[in-house]
Formats: sequence, structure tokens, C-alpha cells
Amino acid sequence: METRRLELFVTLVDAGGFKQAADSLFITAPALSQQISRLEKDVGVALIDRTTRPITPTEAGREFYYRCRRVLEAMQHITQLLDDQRSHEFGRVRVGIVPAMMFSSPARAVRQFIRAHPTAAVQVRSIATSLLLDELEQGSIDVAILLTQPDLKDLSSTALFSEEYLVALPDDHPLAGVDEVDFAMLRNERILQGPRTANPTGYDAVVTACMRAGFSPRSLEVMGSYLDQAAMVSAGMGVCFIPKSLSDIPQHNVVYRTLVNPSVGLTSSISWFDRRLDAVGRAFVQHCITELSVPESLISKEGAS
Repeated sequence: METRRLELFVTLVDAGGFKQAADSLFITAPALSQQISRLEKDVGVALIDRTTRPITPTEAGREFYYRCRRVLEAMQHITQLLDDQRSHEFGRVRVGIVPAMMFSSPARAVRQFIRAHPTAAVQVRSIATSLLLDELEQGSIDVAILLTQPDLKDLSSTALFSEEYLVALPDDHPLAGVDEVDFAMLRNERILQGPRTANPTGYDAVVTACMRAGFSPRSLEVMGSYLDQAAMVSAGMGVCFIPKSLSDIPQHNVVYRTLVNPSVGLTSSISWFDRRLDAVGRAFVQHCITELSVPESLISKEGAS
């Protein structure tokens, strides 16, 4: 965006003479005079009265001067805006995170990003997986961090980290006294789970583990988060499975034990549509990948950055 001649003209009027202005611009006075003459030719009117000492703008030149000042100030703002955009300081990213991950490393990654980019607009939504996927597809959010790896057309998705499930038991349960719980030991237990639509991968992993242990689960559907399910365990309604990262959050009358034969785990992911991300969105995705230690080999779709 060429504004050089406007800058020369404003500097000349402020300095009141060609030599003074040329010295401040580190050019020669004849070169400055030539540029001003070309500007006058472009606009079709004399801008400087060269007969006065110090030189003064013509009537048209005065009006032109004031408008040039406003244009140059606006250009400074625009340049700063673009610099901020390039440095990831300007823009917006709308992030969706499943509720279970609001207490673990993805939430910490969001907090770190906000601290590193205080002028960027970061919005966070925490709702069930199925709703986040709907919002991601519809464009209501830009990035989704999930306990699964979705498969949507044109979606870029990168695996983040894996963690195991623990079984949550009432503290007076017979199995509360053991360190490891074999899945077969849960044969007669009522297993509390959220609806499959809330977390298809997690739901299927539990059912598959039960089948591998030789029984079909006696399930009770519980609405809400993993912590809601753990609260139902506290009330004696059954047992449930929660990601290990949530075991640090105490629940009254609930203990957590390691699962074996088989163990069950989930791999989280970050997903986004490339075409919808601005510089801040792209910086956020890369920040999460870096902070959560994801190797490039796990990037599952073309276009992931």
C-alpha cells in the first residue's frame, strides 16, 4: 500500500522547507521537490506555495494535508492490525472441550495459550461429544478437543494422548480393598454409563471389554459427566469407569482402582476444519499439539498443521 508521497508531503508541511524536510527524510532537497511535483501532477492541483519562506501549503494543500494525516494514521492502525494478525495477537478461536477434559491437560493448554496471547479472543464451550461434533460441523466452534477421533468430511484431526480408565467403586465395596480389578470381577455389577451418543468410543470400549471378560454388561444410563456418574457410585447405584486424570478429584465415599484383563483406555484428539481457522486458530491448534506432546506421525488427515 503505497503512501510514500503522502508521507513526504506531510513531512514537508510540518518542516516548513524542502531542506529541513529532506534532511529528516535522509534524501536530497531536489529529490523531495521532484516527488512533491509528481504528487501535485497526480492530484491535478498545486499543493505547495514555493514563493513563501517558510513554504506554506496552498488552500487546497491545507485540506489535502489534514486528510493525508488521517490517512497515514489509519494506515498505521491497519499495519499494526496486520502485524498483530501475523503474530497471532489478533483474532478469535472458539474451542469446544468435552466436560471430562476440563480438569486435565487440555484445559491447562488453553490457560497457557490465553496467557501467551492476551489480546486474542478465546472462547470455550464444554458440552457432550455429540453436541460438540454438531457445533464443529455447523461452524459454531472452530476447534474440538474430544475423547475420540471423529470422522467428518474435510475434517483435520490429530491424536493427542491416551489415558486409561479406572473403575470407580463405593468405598465399602468388596473390591475396594484390592489394587487391581479384573474385568471378570464386575460380572454382576450394575455399570453406570452415559448414553452412547455422548461418547461413542468410550461406551463401545467398555462394552467390548465386558464381552472379552465373558459377560454382557448390566448397564444403567446416567445423564451428565463422568463426575456425575461417580456421584451416582457414591450413592450406591453401581460402578462406573472414568479417565485416570479425573481420579485426583475427590468424590465422597468413592475409590478408584486399576482395571486389568483387559485394561481400557481412550485416545483424545484435537479436530478442526482448516478453511475456517484464522492465524489465532492455527496457532492454538499448534500450541495444543506441541504442549500435549503429539508426534507428527499421528496426524491422521491431510491438511493438519
